[in-house]
Amino acid sequence: MVQGFLVQSRRASFTVWYSEGNPEVGGDFLIYGDTREIETYVALVPTQFGTGSIAIPAAPTSFSGTGSPIAAGIQSLTTLIPLQQTAVNTGGTTITFTATQMFIEEVTTEVLIAATGGTSLSIGLVTTSPGSPSSSFVAVTPNGPNTHILNAQLIAQQTPVGARVTYTRPGTSGFNWGSAPGTLVAGGGDWVGINMPLVTNALTPLPTAAWLSAIASGTYTNGLIKVRVRYTLYGNINV
Repeated sequence: MVQGFLVQSRRASFTVWYSEGNPEVGGDFLIYGDTREIETYVALVPTQFGTGSIAIPAAPTSFSGTGSPIAAGIQSLTTLIPLQQTAVNTGGTTITFTATQMFIEEVTTEVLIAATGGTSLSIGLVTTSPGSPSSSFVAVTPNGPNTHILNAQLIAQQTPVGARVTYTRPGTSGFNWGSAPGTLVAGGGDWVGINMPLVTNALTPLPTAAWLSAIASGTYTNGLIKVRVRYTLYGNINV
């Protein structure tokens, strides 16, 4: 039997489902207009939601595509983000859209339990590569691996409880809401605040969506954060 409980958001709600004792810790949120929003918890140490449920393993310190989803850093199997299927429209004197463009507006991390012991956290995008006798997980290209959404966010930004950092550009571009105005912090992912490039994986057909893959650096001894990704699909959305 599948059981679940409801997690409330400022805009809507999503259900964290348990299937055979396994918690699902991410989901899409209702948000009006063109912007979409997904959220997921990232466990920096094994984390158990509910008595008797199976603990979520900590984010791994290296990526493995031939093992379990958690070995590939995937925290939530139901939380996916669309990928770009066509070349980026760079405009001109007249701009014509014949296809849809994907744009990641903003990535925010929020500290629920302060981190200790580790060094940094990166989050990239992962898809599957068909194979025999079984498929494997592979990082989405170009860029990455494991740096599309967060690129080595330091543990200093993962403490104290309530700390919030928002990235709207790649690189050293984040704003820590607890710091002085104008103070920027590192960790902005490769694809934050840009038109997502055309996926270049040697897969046919090209993947249409990807999971978030969290990879830790160093050995964390505590910590739980929430990651929120806001994105827009624009252009000719009927194609």
